[in-house]
Amino acid sequence: MTEQANLASRMAAVALRRPVTILMLSLSLLVMGLVSSRVLPLEMWPGIEIPQIDINVPYANATPAEVEDAITRPIEEALATLSGIKEMRSRSASDGAHITLQFDWSSNINAKSIEAREKLDSIRHLLPDDVERVFVYQFSTADMPVLTLRLSSQGDLSHAYDVLERELKRPLERIAGVSRVTLYGVEKPEVQVALDPARLRAMGLAPRQVVEMLTKANFQVAGGYIQNEQRRYLIQPQGNWADMAAIENTYLSPSIQLKDVATVILAKPELREGRHFDRTYAVGLDVFKESSANLVAVAEAVMAVVHEAESNPALDGIRLFVMEDQAQSVKDSLSGLTQAGLVGAALSALVLLLFLRNLSMTAVVVLSVPFSLCLTLAAMYFLDISLNILSLMGLMLAVGMLVDNAVVVVESIATERSRGLSGSQAVVKGVGRVALAMAAGTLTTAIVFLPNFFGAKIDVTVFLKHVSVAICLSLAASLLLAITLIPLLARRLAPAQAKIRDHVHYKGLLAWVLDRPKRMLAFFVVLAASTALPLSQLPSDDQFDGDGDRLFINMEAPGEFPVAMMEAEVDRMEEFLYANKDELGIRAVYSYYEPRYATSTLLLDPDTPLSRDELRKRLREGWPKMALVKTQLGWKNGGDSEVQITLQGPSTNRLLGLAEDLVPQLARIQGLVEVRADADQLAREIRIKPDPVRTNRLGLSARDIAEQVSLALRGSPARTLRDDNGETRVQLYVEKDARYDKAMLARLPVAQVDGRLIRLEQVAELVEAPQVGSIMRFDRQTTLYIAANLEELTLSQAREAIEQMMSNISLPAGYTWSLDGRFRRQNEGQQAMMVNMVLALALIYLVMAALFESVLMPVAILTAILFSMTGAFWAFWFTGTPMGIMGMIGLLILMGIVVNNGIVLVDRINQLRGSDELKRVIVTAAAERLRPILMTVATTVLGLVPLALGDTRVGGGGPNYAPMAIAIIGGLILSTLVSLVLVPLCYLMLDGLRARWNRVKTAALTRAGWQPG
Repeated sequence: MTEQANLASRMAAVALRRPVTILMLSLSLLVMGLVSSRVLPLEMWPGIEIPQIDINVPYANATPAEVEDAITRPIEEALATLSGIKEMRSRSASDGAHITLQFDWSSNINAKSIEAREKLDSIRHLLPDDVERVFVYQFSTADMPVLTLRLSSQGDLSHAYDVLERELKRPLERIAGVSRVTLYGVEKPEVQVALDPARLRAMGLAPRQVVEMLTKANFQVAGGYIQNEQRRYLIQPQGNWADMAAIENTYLSPSIQLKDVATVILAKPELREGRHFDRTYAVGLDVFKESSANLVAVAEAVMAVVHEAESNPALDGIRLFVMEDQAQSVKDSLSGLTQAGLVGAALSALVLLLFLRNLSMTAVVVLSVPFSLCLTLAAMYFLDISLNILSLMGLMLAVGMLVDNAVVVVESIATERSRGLSGSQAVVKGVGRVALAMAAGTLTTAIVFLPNFFGAKIDVTVFLKHVSVAICLSLAASLLLAITLIPLLARRLAPAQAKIRDHVHYKGLLAWVLDRPKRMLAFFVVLAASTALPLSQLPSDDQFDGDGDRLFINMEAPGEFPVAMMEAEVDRMEEFLYANKDELGIRAVYSYYEPRYATSTLLLDPDTPLSRDELRKRLREGWPKMALVKTQLGWKNGGDSEVQITLQGPSTNRLLGLAEDLVPQLARIQGLVEVRADADQLAREIRIKPDPVRTNRLGLSARDIAEQVSLALRGSPARTLRDDNGETRVQLYVEKDARYDKAMLARLPVAQVDGRLIRLEQVAELVEAPQVGSIMRFDRQTTLYIAANLEELTLSQAREAIEQMMSNISLPAGYTWSLDGRFRRQNEGQQAMMVNMVLALALIYLVMAALFESVLMPVAILTAILFSMTGAFWAFWFTGTPMGIMGMIGLLILMGIVVNNGIVLVDRINQLRGSDELKRVIVTAAAERLRPILMTVATTVLGLVPLALGDTRVGGGGPNYAPMAIAIIGGLILSTLVSLVLVPLCYLMLDGLRARWNRVKTAALTRAGWQPG
């Protein structure tokens, strides 16, 4: 008997000798697990550091070309020296620069963030002087808001900052577990200092002088210390403004105060974006929790404050709506998984009862599920692993496998009893008989996840690592219970004499197969080759079309327009949506708009009879013709969720020309809809070209003129006002109205020479010209994206059609194209999963070879994996399920499960070898293992049926679990049916091959004169 069998037998014997001890330990673990389920941190996602750094540089009222030259390129050059950069993307627009660095998942993102900040500090002097801040962000799943609220009212909420902060934001911040609350869509009022150009001229002051004097007048610095023998004092010179009167009374010269040349008022900043909810202006509010706080508890406390605020007289007329609720998503996911798990467990218990025909023994086997889960929860608590949608997914997948070891043990004990052994002897020997098979089966199931820890890391494998931890812990718990508690309960509750069926029909079939090895091998080769049929017709798709109860309508403007015009476009779309609200199954509509972009989020009625495809079709056919914007259906964040073609080359204008040619051709591809280029064809700019002769004669420089224009259009920050209400931004403006009138801009005073006022039009030419709305760069090359949505077309079909079209197009030298967006994500995911599956296959072989002390016999077991793939692909084909990431996860898990049947068979054949002729031994061993194999397969399959037939999604609104369950069910059924005859056949043929090899080797050595010693 092997070492594993001896150890398992000894543990079973200890359990029989110390039944009370084992029962008390088991009950203790059960209680510990129940307690852990209450105290385990409940999260939406585990704490995962996303390997991405975002750099945002606000720079208002600039041209994209100016931002690219002055900000984006210097930052790119500095950051390019960082090691491990996978991708660098940038966007230069009129409001500033945004640079995104994508690193490998193996990178230490905290260290990279610190290094990036150091690089940015080193080039800070190269950026424009009026760049106030450079923001560097890194993102973790723990940084996602717990709750996202929208507040709407029939009144004007744009002026309601103070009441919202006082009555809602601050009470939420005081909740235990809340780390911060952000309020947006309503701005805190700012102090606006409007300089009067005429008064400035009369007083002989230039606007830049006023800016410098205000900056010097509002300060706070540390001045050092003075100390005597008794005490030490900090010296802090202060010049802070305490109120608006202090600002107005600031002296600009011995006889001139600020109020003499400017008007100082408290007003709201200019609106740069807006929101609607149910066709009224809305404000957004995000609530974030502390990392150690319980998600559900924090969300419930927040909702209690929100409900209380709804009855607050100060907030009368304000409606609060929850847009995103992580706690509800987790609860929905937990509810769906629990419901599917309970149904699957009930079906599995029914199957066990039909097989065992004994209620007490069925109860013994079924008990392994709650005990294993509780032991797993306790282990997760001590290992500091949170309960999140990924670990819940792992526990759900493990439910159907948790009874496998218990079934094998109970069946083995029953077999020994049928041979006349006493209760204790049957238990010890029965456990020993199957110990190796259980250890190998558990290890091979767990080891398929090992490449996710050490292999190529992408988002799928990183998330799958957290799924695998829960699966591995639960399987280890089930193995421990199978050699301790289950044998003890089987000894106490099993019938005194078990009756084992002879399985005559199966024996006859297997004997017939073993007598016709070549013919049967040819049949199985044909069966394996049939995989090519579904594989060739199987579409490849990720199947994820956004949140389950939402649809997004994106509206992109071909330039930058006033916010009021974008709001009018949103109003037109909302009018159509609300006119057809009942017909389309819409509960409410939330819209967001800014100068170049708007989106409407349709909150759908879960009971709507319309399918998603039918809803899309009706929307496209019915929505109004928009004069200003292009409308398309999309996802919440666009980008990687769309089908994209990336064009790269040195010239933005040339890329625009290529896009104009390609968009109509792509639009002719059947199934590609809403094809559009990421370009602002109608964006305009006014270029100011100073006259060098005039400016030189007047003693002006181009920079002087630019600074004066910038001060008029952008304003200039004058630090902050600090009072009892906190900090208030102070902004200084000259000729603020020049932003709204080109003629007024031309008359803008830019200098005063010899008492004479010099206007902008006198020293410069103002030329209107087309403007690129934003300049995109990818890996430091100018880039333009062409995006589209799919309609009745899968990703694989779209890829084939686009590649065929682009193969007939010749791009200019230096210009390239590539597939991006969902294509890139799918490629990365499938390549990583394929590598991990190959590594898993190698690891499974290594484990079995080590456990069976044979390099040949594991090959018989590996045939089960081949036919599991055949079964899975046929299952995809029959159910019309495209091949996506969830399906590949199912294939990976399947590889670890299907070998269990072969392991059980081969292990029993090895145990009986030498007792009879090999064919009869194989038939006898296979017949003994038939029932436990069928039981374990049936419980696993039935445990997954609710997921395969249901609409349960990851996190409540993520990808569907169905493709994963379909892959496991289809592969497991076919591989089991095949393995019951193919594994014994392969074992027989491999044994014959080994015997022939030994004879050939011995004959060769004998001819060489070697004599065995």
